[in-house]
Amino acid sequence: MTIKISSKDIKITPDIEQSVEKKLTQRLRKYSSRQESGKPVNVRVSERKPSTRVDVDMPYLNFYIHAEAVTTDGILGGIDKCMDIIDRQVAKYKSRMNKMRTKSGGLKKEILDIVPDDVLLTPDTSDVSEDEPAYKIVKAEAKPQPMSIEEAVLQMEVLEFKFFVFYDIDKDAVSIIYRRDDGNIGLIET
Repeated sequence: MTIKISSKDIKITPDIEQSVEKKLTQRLRKYSSRQESGKPVNVRVSERKPSTRVDVDMPYLNFYIHAEAVTTDGILGGIDKCMDIIDRQVAKYKSRMNKMRTKSGGLKKEILDIVPDDVLLTPDTSDVSEDEPAYKIVKAEAKPQPMSIEEAVLQMEVLEFKFFVFYDIDKDAVSIIYRRDDGNIGLIET
C-alpha cells in the first residue's frame, strides 16, 4: 500500500510524513487485501489557524472512498476522524453490496476510473474580459463509467455525492442520478 501526502500551505517534514504513514498503515491494514494494487491512498492537508483540514481518498474494491475532517487536533487527529468516516463508509458499502447480491443474484464488475482530486485544471483566461469573474476548474472526471442504476446509486452514496453521472448499461445511454430534497433518488435519462 502506497500513501501519497500533499499539502499547499503546510510544510510536510519527514517526521510528520512518517507519523501519518504509520497511523494510516495501522488503520488501513484490515482493508489492504481489498485495495486496488497500484493505486495510492491520497492524503491532502491544509491549515487555517486554528484548524487543520485532512482529506483522505482510498481505493477500495472498484470504488474510491473519500473522507474529510476539519479539526483542531492537528494532522493526526484529522487522520483519526477520517479513518472513522472510512470505517463507516466501508460498513455501509458492504451491507449495500450484500443487499444487492441477494436482490439481483450478482453484480457486474466494472472498474471505475475516477480522476484524483490532485489533478487540477487551470482555466484559459486569455479571452476573459475584466467584467467577467475568472473561474477555476478544480476537478475533472473521466468519461462516465458503464454500470447499472443500482451500482450508480451505491457509488453515489458511498462517495456521499449529491449527484452522479454514469453510463446506464441497461438503456445504453448516459444518465444522471441525484438525491432529492425529500431523501429519495431522482433519475435523469438522456
